[in-house]
Amino acid sequence: MAGRVLNRRELRRQSDAAESAHVEGAEDETEAAEDEDEEEAEDAEEGDEAAEGSDEEGDDEEAPKAKVKAKAKAKPKAVRKPRKPKAAPRVRARWGVFDAAMKQVAVFDYKDRASADAKVAELLATRKTGTFFLQMVKEPMPEDAAPAPAAE
Repeated sequence: MAGRVLNRRELRRQSDAAESAHVEGAEDETEAAEDEDEEEAEDAEEGDEAAEGSDEEGDDEEAPKAKVKAKAKAKPKAVRKPRKPKAAPRVRARWGVFDAAMKQVAVFDYKDRASADAKVAELLATRKTGTFFLQMVKEPMPEDAAPAPAAE
């Protein structure tokens, strides 16, 4: 079975009353308890009016405002410049011949697909056990390798 819905305003008033009683002393505690009883009665009446569909607003303006302590403003942090994104390393595509354990057996340039297929067929024919397959592999390009000029 679901519990009763908590009235947050009432809980806040109780908290404020307890805090003020702690600070001001025991005399104000009895007055705060009486004020709470009166406020509970007012809240009950407001609830009844809301249930009837009344257009009147509650006594929110008459309710005492909680004292708000202003926090000391923190010093603004230094504005950081965004980092320049690093360029992705250049990669080249190659054909790799792999066995069943994902161990790379041979590597061929991308344009040599026929040679890679021939190597897979040779390995399947010579070795009775095991599986071999072809897969494209992307490797970072060596730093010293310059792109080949386009031949015309």
